[in-house]
Amino acid sequence: MDQMANEVACANEQPADNAQVRPKRRSKPAPDPEKAERLVRRLNDLLSASDYFGRYASLTPEEKIAKLFLASAEDKAQSDINCTASDEVRRQVPVLFQAIASLMEEKSGLMIQSSAEINVEGFGRGLIYSGRIILVMKSLRAGFPFPFTSLEKTVAYGVACLDEGLAFLDKYKEQTAVHGLLSLEG
Repeated sequence: MDQMANEVACANEQPADNAQVRPKRRSKPAPDPEKAERLVRRLNDLLSASDYFGRYASLTPEEKIAKLFLASAEDKAQSDINCTASDEVRRQVPVLFQAIASLMEEKSGLMIQSSAEINVEGFGRGLIYSGRIILVMKSLRAGFPFPFTSLEKTVAYGVACLDEGLAFLDKYKEQTAVHGLLSLEG
């Protein structure tokens, strides 16, 4: 009995050097470089279209996205504290979903639309659809995963949504081939 108690006590002890043990996280695969480059280019095009006076025309695509699209560290900290979404974050959501929808349209050859919004409290929804089929539906709770503060995380999220939508479209291609997307009953 004492031996068993000693084994349990040894198993519950902290490491000798008092080092913090971090939980293991799954590593996410890197997004496809071609899709990532196209998403960056599309985001740049959308931001250029809204830059009416060409103030940021001399910037590289990455600099323009960082300046006009990505949220600052203060916005991220503010939204983490009280779950409210700043105006910049509320502008970020529809632009990203519009970029993803236009890439899906380019890849599939079908008309793809997006509808995305987030309210002041940080709750919202992003939809990407074609006809009656919803290809991607993301619920935004307390603004998560927005606001994006780095281009890498933005691209990873965008490419994941793109892959999800294209896979869903491929899955239902047979059912929509005969009558089209608008006639699918369900």
